[in-house]
Amino acid sequence: MDKNSQNIAFGGCPAFLPDEIDYWLNQGLYQEINTKFTGNNPSKIAFEGSIKRTHDLENLIRTDANVAATKEANINRCFISNLFSGTRMFFVDAVLNFGDNKANVKLITHADSLKFKKTHSNNPWIDIPVGTIHDNTLYIYYDDIKMNSDSYSVDITYVKFPTKVEDLPTTGMDEIPEYMQFEVVNRAVELALEDIESRRVQTKSQLNQLDE
Repeated sequence: MDKNSQNIAFGGCPAFLPDEIDYWLNQGLYQEINTKFTGNNPSKIAFEGSIKRTHDLENLIRTDANVAATKEANINRCFISNLFSGTRMFFVDAVLNFGDNKANVKLITHADSLKFKKTHSNNPWIDIPVGTIHDNTLYIYYDDIKMNSDSYSVDITYVKFPTKVEDLPTTGMDEIPEYMQFEVVNRAVELALEDIESRRVQTKSQLNQLDE
């Protein structure tokens, strides 16, 4: 990857191979999505924190409806394993389906979840089902009386993994807006400049701080 080696650079310019270009563009794409979802960006605005941020990722939002959940015996809890399998990248929200009813699931900490767990000394009243995520599994605690059902399913909304550059259709990078495609290229250029240790990387990084 060192483009300063003798006989590799042509005319004083880096000679990136097609696979290397795909690599940097994919890196730029993933970093742009990560920072826009988490809020680790110059404006400090996370997913759905503004109109622009919503538009940035709207074409990557998907919902898997009626995903079967496993009901645990002797406890007011069901779960979905392999939560982040397939195309799921970031969890957004979930809706618990029980009988003919639906209820939004609120994510809480593992410490707080102990208050919602049914035991011999605790039979909690749960107005809204709550959930925790660990070991690639979504655990949902529900009210054992008013939400009791023979079976449960969950509608999972998430941010999907973007299509990699080398796998894009002929229509191009349709999963993100056109203006964000330029942001991805800017990020990829910054990463590539850093790799070849060009003095331009500092200037380019400063210019990218102005993007939003």
